[in-house]
Amino acid sequence: MALRRSAVAALTLAVTGALVPVVSAQAAPSADLSTTIRSPRPEHAGTGFDPHAVLVRFKPGASKAARDAALSRRAARVDSAVRGTGYVKVRTDGSATELLAALRADPAVATATLDHRRRAAARPNDPAMADDQFWALNALRLPKAWDYVKGSTSQVIAVVDTGVNTGHEDLVGRTVPGWNALNPAAAPVDDNGHGSMVAGIAAANTDNGKGIAGVAWIGRVMPVKVLDADGIGYDSDIAAGITWAADHGAKVVNLSLAGPDDNPALHEAISYANDKGAVVVAAAGNEGTGAAQYPAAYPEVLAVGATDNGGNLTDFSSHGDWLDLTVPGLNIHSTGLGQSYPVVDGTSFSAALVSGIAALVRTKYPDFPPNRVRERLTATARDAGPRGLDPYYGYGWVDAFRAVGSTGTSLAVPLPEMYPAEPNDVPVRATPMGAIETWDRINTGGDVDWFRFDATMRKGITLTLRPSDSSALSHNPDLAMTLYDANLRRLAAADATGKSGTEQLTATVEAGRHYVAVRNNNGSHSSAYVLKPADVAAGTTTPAGERIWVRDVSPPDFALDQPVTLRPSVTFARAVAPESVTGATVKLLDGRGDYPVQATRTVTGNVVTIVPLEPLFDNHPYRIVVNGVTDTAGVTQTERFTTTFKTKDLPPGPLWGFAAIGGYRRVDVRWGLPRITDYDQVIVRMAAGTTPPASPTAGTAVHPGSQYVVNLTPGTTYSFAGWVRDKSGNYSKVSTARAAGTATSIVSSPTSLIHGTAEVTLTGRLVRTDTGAPIAGVPVELHARRKGTTTFTYLGSVTTTSTGSLTYARLRPEYSTEYKWVFRGSNDKATGQAHVGAASALKLVSVAPYLSARLSKTSFALGGSVTLSGTVTPEHPAGQTVYLQRSVGGVWKDVASTKLSSVSSYSFTIKPAARGTYWYRVRKPADSDHLQAWSPARSFKVS
Repeated sequence: MALRRSAVAALTLAVTGALVPVVSAQAAPSADLSTTIRSPRPEHAGTGFDPHAVLVRFKPGASKAARDAALSRRAARVDSAVRGTGYVKVRTDGSATELLAALRADPAVATATLDHRRRAAARPNDPAMADDQFWALNALRLPKAWDYVKGSTSQVIAVVDTGVNTGHEDLVGRTVPGWNALNPAAAPVDDNGHGSMVAGIAAANTDNGKGIAGVAWIGRVMPVKVLDADGIGYDSDIAAGITWAADHGAKVVNLSLAGPDDNPALHEAISYANDKGAVVVAAAGNEGTGAAQYPAAYPEVLAVGATDNGGNLTDFSSHGDWLDLTVPGLNIHSTGLGQSYPVVDGTSFSAALVSGIAALVRTKYPDFPPNRVRERLTATARDAGPRGLDPYYGYGWVDAFRAVGSTGTSLAVPLPEMYPAEPNDVPVRATPMGAIETWDRINTGGDVDWFRFDATMRKGITLTLRPSDSSALSHNPDLAMTLYDANLRRLAAADATGKSGTEQLTATVEAGRHYVAVRNNNGSHSSAYVLKPADVAAGTTTPAGERIWVRDVSPPDFALDQPVTLRPSVTFARAVAPESVTGATVKLLDGRGDYPVQATRTVTGNVVTIVPLEPLFDNHPYRIVVNGVTDTAGVTQTERFTTTFKTKDLPPGPLWGFAAIGGYRRVDVRWGLPRITDYDQVIVRMAAGTTPPASPTAGTAVHPGSQYVVNLTPGTTYSFAGWVRDKSGNYSKVSTARAAGTATSIVSSPTSLIHGTAEVTLTGRLVRTDTGAPIAGVPVELHARRKGTTTFTYLGSVTTTSTGSLTYARLRPEYSTEYKWVFRGSNDKATGQAHVGAASALKLVSVAPYLSARLSKTSFALGGSVTLSGTVTPEHPAGQTVYLQRSVGGVWKDVASTKLSSVSSYSFTIKPAARGTYWYRVRKPADSDHLQAWSPARSFKVS
């Protein structure tokens, strides 16, 4: 038995069905507080940004005048260049966020961003974080996860256990009201210590300068007592405690208890909590065997096994196909009774770590239901042990940093290496056994080593299997061995002792080849052992037992770098009935989720070849499982055979359908992902011109959160390049696209007119700026605005001819008008070419008003008078001034003025002082939207 610290708080099922924890003697308990003591809520320490600075990259080709204008208009100035980036730091006395919004809309600016403030990864000041506790939490990348999220007081973790020591200095203020299922009238006081240990690991007061750091940082604990002072409790109380916690707002339910018996009532309580929105986390148990443990084995539960801080599975951690995750469970610092800080071992405390991380995930993703939280934790776990999902590590080792949102894959502590293909994983590759002794090792959970020896005559033999003692590491193996004859029929087996025990078997063998299989009953790995044979007197021949079914498999167990075109094969020890070989009996499974790979199977004698219908994913684990095949004698296989392999890590395939979709001064970049399971990121870069960026760091980044590139410089062609990056850092081949810049000319005929006397025709031509080629068959809009105003009005749309020409006729402007063609962008379906939309230059068509002029008479005697009146068309506002002009010697001079009436009319009364012929007209000065105009000249005679 492995020697561990005595504070192992694993829970094992007693004969009575009670749950009995094994705990060390604790300090005398202090009086627990019966009411919750609350402390001030810590504030989040956000990263922030410089409130008066923005980082800016100007567009290539933007003139110095344009760059200076972009800043001077916003009262900003260049502070310094950001070395090696192409950015400059721009400073303002005003708001950085307002400056950012303004600069992002400026046509001279390519990109702009706030100057964010960052700091070192969060490392709380709790003393244990400077000591051994740091290694366990850092191994899970919790300090980096805390940079993303520090939990929430709304994330309540129900510790369904022996109660909680709410008076502990590191738990004061961290609890919410709880419940005592054993005595509802009493407080959920911890009279054992186990529940307080679990609570401290999950959510002790963090960054308070005392004791330990709780994983959930500012999360809260709900004490629910279901076990008595001896750690004994019944499913009825446990189920009641779970449902009470769910009804009272628990977001996470921690069950650091385990036993081998299923109970529908317990399962129903867990289903109820799951339906109420609580994530249920349970310890895998400390039996160190593959026997199912409950409640961990229920599908709604995150079942957690224990490793050391280096990711090596402990010998006590229970395992099986129901296991989901592993985290450290050795030397875990926690809070205990009184004011103690015990260091404990066990899957109970592994579960507490995951409960705290689940609370962080729920803080980051508050809308996630329980199944999404479970998926987040399992999908971001790092593979460990055998390839893919396995019975010893589940989905792998928890990575808290990735679980709360990071895309990084590097862990602070490397996991146990992925072992190369086993040299002796099946009988056909059995290692010759030495005459004196043979050394080997169990590499990882599920490893089986095969050996062979040849007997020249009938004899007795004793085989001794002795493991090395790794008690200090808690990685002691529980070895077993089986002896087989040449036909792989079982002759004898040895599996009598427990961990670190020596196994021995004696049997009589006939002349010929024999095989010995060595396996480990628990999940510990890297366990060396020695196998020694010794001849003894022959006895009675041992009757042959069940036969081994699989003689060979390709690829070997734990094989790496297999081709994606692989066709795995299984060689049976004898011929099998072809009709028994189906997708249910010979499976190829996706190792990350146990999903079947679509494949056909061919049977040739005793060889079955699996032919996948599609290439396998690269850098991906797979599993071959054989169970239930029948041989030609009608015997059906009952002992499952399984083996794993991993495909070669290849660069991802390129983006498909990578295209630039033209818009008005914008481009929408679209793509589809290739078939990939280790996707990390799509990187899209852009450059002005016809040459796309040559690498993932060249050019300008297209914002990763958007496929839209806006505020492009009119007339400029842009080229785009895209890559897929996988989690290994491999890049796909580049995908490229181009969006051609465009230009539209605009001509008017005439350029000026008197209102009502002529029509205007606008023409133009739409071409690509990179080649000068016309763009045919696309709609172009005509927009107009009254001179002196800022708002354009849409007039209509025309389609370009084969030469790119545009014509819009029969315009009758009321006032001086600015016209422009607006091309919204297009995409040539035949060539896939995108065109970036832009507007033409403004074209002004000037309009003069028409002034009518009427004389009341054309002749009269001296001393009389005449009236010259008329109107201004189009109608002008009342009060504008018009002038009466008289021609003297061929020169027109203003002689009087008046104001327009409300109906845009005027009237002048003229009384000449001498006889003769007089010529008069009326002048209307220019205003904001009309040219200066004159009425027709009128004459009269005075006699």
